[in-house]
Amino acid sequence: MRSYLELKNINKSFETGKETKIALKDINLEIKENEFLTILGPSGCGKSTLLKIIAGFSKTDRGQLLKKGEELVGAGLDRIMLFQDFEQLFSWQTVIDNISFAVKASAKNKNIKLTKRQIKKKSLKYLTEVKLAEYQNYYPHQLSGGMKQRIALARTLAAEGEIMLMDEPFGSVDSQTRQELQQLLVQLWQEEEKTIIFVTHDIREAVFLSERIVLMKNEPGELINIIENKLSYPRIRSSRDFNQLFEKLQSQLQN
Repeated sequence: MRSYLELKNINKSFETGKETKIALKDINLEIKENEFLTILGPSGCGKSTLLKIIAGFSKTDRGQLLKKGEELVGAGLDRIMLFQDFEQLFSWQTVIDNISFAVKASAKNKNIKLTKRQIKKKSLKYLTEVKLAEYQNYYPHQLSGGMKQRIALARTLAAEGEIMLMDEPFGSVDSQTRQELQQLLVQLWQEEEKTIIFVTHDIREAVFLSERIVLMKNEPGELINIIENKLSYPRIRSSRDFNQLFEKLQSQLQN
């Protein structure tokens, strides 16, 4: 069976003064359609660089990115990226207008004409999914960090890309909010049937979210293992199986 998304022999380096730093070395990875895949590793191992290559924001030194067997070159609305930064929303627009922007961009990309009523209806659908419809007329500066990330998640969904790329999106919120956002993300992924590629250095987050976990090491950034997460959803953080997998991943990263 052909892979949905395939990374073949991806290599990437950066010039740092007189030296060349190898960020990614010989990355080979196959990703299934509608899969939740997490890339896990320490800071500086090239996780974010790899995600930017998949998004089309960064070029490789060599290697290929394929989708359904066809090479991808540059960015595209089939791949939507969500960052950690709270300020990724348009500060001058209301919450509903932030979502509507993505709805209109998606419709334009598909050559679909929507009425104002249809745009608002779709926008409210995504706001309702993240449980913030009552904040539709607020501005970003009136929201907490966790609420901003919910809105950013809704806007990512509203763009209707096939692949969601998430670069430590919950890294800047408190522990309780992070767990709530993780639960919400799993629920939305199951409902929307998206392919999600998620980057984190938090082992427990990877165990809670993912179907498969890609382990990376740094200097240079290489894949060291791919672990299938067979825990059933919803996952219980205090369960024996959850903590056994946590310890297995922790041991492999430390070694």
